[in-house]
Amino acid sequence: MKALLFLLIASSAATHAALIAHVATDRGTIVVELQHDSAPQAVANFMTLAQGSRNRLDPSTGAVIDTPLYVGEKFFRVVNDSAFKIAQTGSGTGTNSGGPGFTFKDEFDPALTHVPYVLSMANGGPNTNGSQIFFTGNATIPSLNKVHTVFGLVTDALSRAVIDAIHSAGNNGTTITGITFERSDPAAVAFDEHAQNLPTLTRPGGSLSVTRNFAATWNLDPALGSGSIFRAFRSTTLNGDWSELGSARRHVGIGEPQDPSLLSTAPLDSAASARAFYHLSVAHHPGAVAPSHLISRTAHIKFGTESISYAFDSSGAGGTATYTPATGIPSAFPFSSLSNSSGGHDHSFVADNGAAGPLIRYLLIKIGCDTTTSTHISGRHSTSSWTGFGWQPAGSGPATITR
Repeated sequence: MKALLFLLIASSAATHAALIAHVATDRGTIVVELQHDSAPQAVANFMTLAQGSRNRLDPSTGAVIDTPLYVGEKFFRVVNDSAFKIAQTGSGTGTNSGGPGFTFKDEFDPALTHVPYVLSMANGGPNTNGSQIFFTGNATIPSLNKVHTVFGLVTDALSRAVIDAIHSAGNNGTTITGITFERSDPAAVAFDEHAQNLPTLTRPGGSLSVTRNFAATWNLDPALGSGSIFRAFRSTTLNGDWSELGSARRHVGIGEPQDPSLLSTAPLDSAASARAFYHLSVAHHPGAVAPSHLISRTAHIKFGTESISYAFDSSGAGGTATYTPATGIPSAFPFSSLSNSSGGHDHSFVADNGAAGPLIRYLLIKIGCDTTTSTHISGRHSTSSWTGFGWQPAGSGPATITR
């Protein structure tokens, strides 16, 4: 009997992680076994944001704050189909848009897949994790594997029943009321959520220069470094609506010319603008290898045995594309880039392949940047095509950016 009791206790202990999150909701509490060994950045990001021990951006105002996230957040996106069950939260806005003001890389472990009842990172493409998370329900979703980072397991029946209730309640039907953490062995105690090389968010040092009837400029001190992203939000009244100044955004990507003026000054407003208040921030992304532009670079993406290369010209607004089919002769054609956006670990653009080209006219290409040499960035892409009814997944695979 003693031997049997020992086996039962040992078996029970083996199914529980040493680092536990208790996610309380108005439908009950979910006990999550956090996988800090396999996904240390995702776990640390979740913990520090939930505890309010790390700065984040208020997505409504652009202010740098350190108040805890998640408490008071609703599960704003809930899908409860028989083969696809997710409950998503953590944007800070109650919508798909929103986040903490920084991003971090994916962490994939073949042992952690989207089986029933896991906690995973939501994202907007490769290497764009922020604060949004989701719970899966009683369905296996293989299409999410190697796309989203699994960092928690939900194994007990009562917690799974709470997740089922959240899925049944639908969009905005459940609110998070509290999150606490528990460490039950030396490895969990030793895990330092503040030492996982995550991005940091700060208010930039420096000073405001105003030239009457000409411009307002922020003089950065210290100057921006590689992987830094400067952002500015503006309002004409402190209690008014805040909006981001897209023209003021600065991203110092890898391999950028170190022009001191570009690193130390950020124009905010012109003479034509009304007097305003500003919220400024700098996100620092350690180990970032993404470029801030594709000027004179070539983005190469593969779909199995097919591939497309986009060679950007010196304007960065287009160039020559080459489509290489699985069999047959490659074809080259001009393309234009309708938009470009960059992050600490990613770059994306919309390619207009022309109405007469060999490809679907519009492709949204999102590239996660993983490693680099002086001339070669390696990573992964997720590509969507425009169907007239929205963007639809077109494929994924390896990607490179060269120059």
